[in-house]
Amino acid sequence: MGEHLILGGSSGVYGVSATISAFTEDVDLLVDADWAAAHPKAVLTLMRRLGFEHLPGTPTFTSPAGLSVDLVGYSLRDVADRIGGSEALPVMVYADLSRLMSIQGTTLDLPGGGRALSPAALALSKLLTIRLEKGSKDKLQALLIIDENAEEPEFLASLRGLFRAYPADRLEDAIADAQAACLAIAGDVALAGVQAAGYAPMHRAVERGLTLFIQLAGIEEARP
Repeated sequence: MGEHLILGGSSGVYGVSATISAFTEDVDLLVDADWAAAHPKAVLTLMRRLGFEHLPGTPTFTSPAGLSVDLVGYSLRDVADRIGGSEALPVMVYADLSRLMSIQGTTLDLPGGGRALSPAALALSKLLTIRLEKGSKDKLQALLIIDENAEEPEFLASLRGLFRAYPADRLEDAIADAQAACLAIAGDVALAGVQAAGYAPMHRAVERGLTLFIQLAGIEEARP
């Protein structure tokens, strides 16, 4: 399934960073939901052969070792939030992700085979992700990736180009969410004792990433 699956998040952040913690031990694999709808039995059979158990009614697979793999859907034929896949293997399709995957150059080939989101595409996907329960984690990872790649002209040009594919109001919402995550970390820094001294440098990196995000988005003056 390597040609159909794209490493897209969580532990997959190690594909673009040698220093940023994955925060969680799950792996998100992006899949064309229309392809998944046409081949549910093949997907389930192969994942079973690889030692993964499917959680019925979900896009999640688990292994005895505790690794969790989630299939995250996109579509190349429409840009809408919807449930795709099939009854046997439902996959949530995300409009923002579908738009991202339609842009050339958002994936890269991995040395060991398969594909992953490029660093810029990974950062943007996390900035646009809306999850009430774990949304701050996504924003912090994205801002850290931006800060870590701040001296890479190719990364900056790619991220700036990706921003142009989204309307200003969508980017403004993403900025507001990133600011909220940054403020949450600021509160942790203020309350943390010596046991959590690592929060301070992390917060500085997140703030730098946020500043650069706003600059690259090019809509700073449009915000109140």
